[in-house]
Amino acid sequence: MPQATRLLIVDDDPLTRTLIGGTLKTMGFDIAEAGDGLECLALFGSEPVDAVLLDVMMPGMDGFTACAELRKLPQGRHTPILIMTGLDDLESITHAFEAGATDFITKPINFPLLGHRVRYALKASDTTRRFADSERRLHRLAYFDSLTELPNREFFKEHLHYMVSLAAAKGSPLAVLFLDLDGFKRINDTLGHPLGDKVLRAAAERLRQSLRAGTAVGWSDRFREGDALARLGGDEFTVLLSRIERAEDASLAAERIRTALGQALKIGGQELYTTTSIGIAVFPEDGGNADELLRNADLAMYYAKRDGGNTHRRFSGQMAAAVLKRMTLENLLRKAIERGELRLHYQPQFNIGNGTVAGAETLLRWTNPELGMVSPAEFIPLAEDTGLIAPIGEWVLRNACAQARAWRDQGLTLPRVAVNVSAVQFLHKGFPDLVTRILEETGLEPRTLELELTESALMRDADSAALALRTLKDIGVQLAIDDFGTGYSSLSRLKQFPIDRLKIDRSFVRDIETDADDAAIAVAIIAMASSMRLEVVAEGVETPGQLEFLRNRGCHEVQGFLLSRPLPAEQIAALLARPGARRTGGA
Repeated sequence: MPQATRLLIVDDDPLTRTLIGGTLKTMGFDIAEAGDGLECLALFGSEPVDAVLLDVMMPGMDGFTACAELRKLPQGRHTPILIMTGLDDLESITHAFEAGATDFITKPINFPLLGHRVRYALKASDTTRRFADSERRLHRLAYFDSLTELPNREFFKEHLHYMVSLAAAKGSPLAVLFLDLDGFKRINDTLGHPLGDKVLRAAAERLRQSLRAGTAVGWSDRFREGDALARLGGDEFTVLLSRIERAEDASLAAERIRTALGQALKIGGQELYTTTSIGIAVFPEDGGNADELLRNADLAMYYAKRDGGNTHRRFSGQMAAAVLKRMTLENLLRKAIERGELRLHYQPQFNIGNGTVAGAETLLRWTNPELGMVSPAEFIPLAEDTGLIAPIGEWVLRNACAQARAWRDQGLTLPRVAVNVSAVQFLHKGFPDLVTRILEETGLEPRTLELELTESALMRDADSAALALRTLKDIGVQLAIDDFGTGYSSLSRLKQFPIDRLKIDRSFVRDIETDADDAAIAVAIIAMASSMRLEVVAEGVETPGQLEFLRNRGCHEVQGFLLSRPLPAEQIAALLARPGARRTGGA
């Protein structure tokens, strides 16, 4: 049976309480009574009450004061309060509403209408309560992360704006820490998102406990007022330290947080370890407003991650300058293809036995009107980081194939043209189709094209790499492992790859005459390739002694400045046209 609605009638006149209570009881309400404001507050705090009918003129605490005190109580925030008053002047009514009254009832009371006024107030209050509950839920959805129950980006940014304004007014420092869990993507990809979510919840709880326990910078035993912890999204968290005394306190906080998050996590019967990269920005030195602080702490975190992770870095002006330079370079690189700023050069590869041209490696060159010649060591990693390597790599592949076909149409024979392929390109599912399409468009025979891949690209996902290599081999192209010896491929894996050629990295060739270890590595690569019936090309040959060493050890082909620098297409044509180079009558 549903519980009756309970009303509290507060009046210093017992007869009035009896008349009101009796009337409302006949309408199904449950009645409680109090003779003054203090008794009202005591009764309201000890028993559930759905509505209060409160007289104004009472000894001790009057109705206005009692109403205001009721509204201060958590359970009294939305409870209907009807003030009963014989005062019908506008000032008294205004005073009643200012004290928090829901409605007012004038004396003498119209008893036939009393129940209707109470029911209307209860209904309005219920609507208000539901609206308030919905508002609270919407606020939580808007400002809190559902996975970790931490504040989210919006909450943190609003709070940071407020705290920065306070710090500026007081002339006091504060710090923002930007955290990123190293290797979290690997956990998600290998162990699954459900376990990854558990790792995030565990990390959030460790951060929460660390700050509350005062382990961040040796504070007191509570989370300091004004400080904040938030999850921005993914595996990124932020911490606001609003009460630091000096910038070094932020570094101490970061180090202790890093140590706390580095402890083993036991989740689902597994023991997992995570490390954390942390960026620090201190107000006002590292940013004069909230947006600058958050951006610069993020940038410092990037540098911590670039340094290998599991460390913290504080923002510096040099970081900002480097980012500006990188952004400028990226913007210019995006426009390089359409502006015709990219060029291909080709470094000949020579047969070490008879000196004939055995092939040519395609090398990309970028000359910008503002920057001049830009080193590939500078713009190739940028292209890989930003995803520009895909359109640039396609441009290189298409133009190299078209140039090789053009040489053949001129009656010049180049056994093969080699094109470097990035890991991003190679592991894309559509790459073999792209190679097929370009070969068909340019009319180049597949056997003339050689694709060079690094060990790291092949070992990133060895099973997928083996499948992709077999698909490319079925097309008819040649395959080579570039910079061999610098990666971590195993012989068992290498045997699974349908490779035609290994290229000895220039780092081993450089000191091959004087360094016994480099010489031993080069000899071992040549011997291993011979046993696997693979050809070997040595890169970076710059001295006659290096060339003689490689010839005596059975290396098949060489390339380097001793023999030829990278050349533009027209000079390669002249080289191929020299006496001794094989000529054909065209394709």
